[in-house]
Amino acid sequence: MSGNQPTVFRGEARRPAGRPAEVTVTLTAEGLSVASVTSVAWSAAYRDVTRVVPDAGAVLLELGDGPAPERWLFERFGALTGTLVRGIRDGRLRQWLADGLAAIDEAATIELVEVADGPLTGVAQVLVHDRGIALASLADAAPRLRVRRADIGAVEVVLASGRVRIAGRAGPLARGGVATVDHVELVGLGAQASRMAGEWTGRRDAAAADMAAILAGLVPDLPFDQRSELATMLREGVPVAAADVGDAWAQLESAVLAEPTFAASYRALLAVAGGGSAARRWLALAPETPGASDSPKAWFLVALPGNLVALELVSEGAHATYCFHVTPRTRYVVDADDRDDVGRAVTDISEALIDARFLREPMAIPAVRLTEPRFLRYRLALRALPSLAAARSRFVARIAHRDDASWAAAIGDLVRWHGSARDDDAEWPGRATQERDIADAGDQAIDDDVGSLAGAAAETEG
Repeated sequence: MSGNQPTVFRGEARRPAGRPAEVTVTLTAEGLSVASVTSVAWSAAYRDVTRVVPDAGAVLLELGDGPAPERWLFERFGALTGTLVRGIRDGRLRQWLADGLAAIDEAATIELVEVADGPLTGVAQVLVHDRGIALASLADAAPRLRVRRADIGAVEVVLASGRVRIAGRAGPLARGGVATVDHVELVGLGAQASRMAGEWTGRRDAAAADMAAILAGLVPDLPFDQRSELATMLREGVPVAAADVGDAWAQLESAVLAEPTFAASYRALLAVAGGGSAARRWLALAPETPGASDSPKAWFLVALPGNLVALELVSEGAHATYCFHVTPRTRYVVDADDRDDVGRAVTDISEALIDARFLREPMAIPAVRLTEPRFLRYRLALRALPSLAAARSRFVARIAHRDDASWAAAIGDLVRWHGSARDDDAEWPGRATQERDIADAGDQAIDDDVGSLAGAAAETEG
């Protein structure tokens, strides 16, 4: 539901085999509550609702995703039954996106569209948010997808039949969870086909404009044709390798690594990775906030020996090097050709950064600390963002830049240990020391405040 005003419905509710009772159902931005003079009141967040099944004027709700979900039957809501169903479904979609750190305009309308093929075949909800478009099938078992705006490719409109076909750009349109979708075809749009196509092209073109503006600020003296090619390759948060960029690489690399502290750690990691052209490395760029090309985020990734990829987000203040495994340790083979696996890891990590609004802490925080109340926003984000959960599953350790000598020693020790480790559940012996160093240094990754993000439901100190 849009806005913050509660919506009240009156009817009856019962367990599937129980007796009905007159109830008042109230929908708010956070969830639904059910009150009755003859039974105990109860409430649930929208994320608790796992099934919404309307049938012959009644609505079956299932709460919880365990083996024995709680079931309630809502009846006798009359002409408002459909409004109640839509309010619950809309609230669930908005809460899922907010849990996943998306900024949603309260005035944005959730529309219903018909999808012609693929895992979302049937009727689905569409909601535009700041970094893309969400698609959620009304079939509860079907996936919900977040389409990143920079992944939107060709948008074809057939006005005569009211169809819009949206393809992915240089890859899938959406990837995550249980589904990978190469394209989506919306049908039955009639006169709304052009407007719907405009929603998709508008988000796509805004991402392209942001990247063009970022590069114009970073490398204004690079020839226009090279900047245009770079903007197409980089898109929003897509990592590019030195070999892919050609002559423009040195200038882009120098502009991104203007801060000496980050340039030094980058060079040190390249040395560990083999030095010179042998070191595999990537750079990525994105606006911190869509439309704010004057404050871009930049990060680099370096493939290290020992089945590792190192990440650093280039920003001001204290920092740390985040290391992730390329393949599960039980499958790692020394000296095997790992180019595809490394490329997939680099893409996964960058996608998680974009989706999580550049927060590294949810990927890295030790499990015992993640359970603390102040990290509730991280737990919700990990549930809502498959990309973030996947990056966390790859995470091995982060190494604080306390000083050059201790940082280099820790990197070397981690590479040696991880190259011989074969237990996926084992933890690098130096991790606890690094976590203490990061906490003592007040690393900016920990200081990030998820609660300050638009759409956050509660403040969390990172």
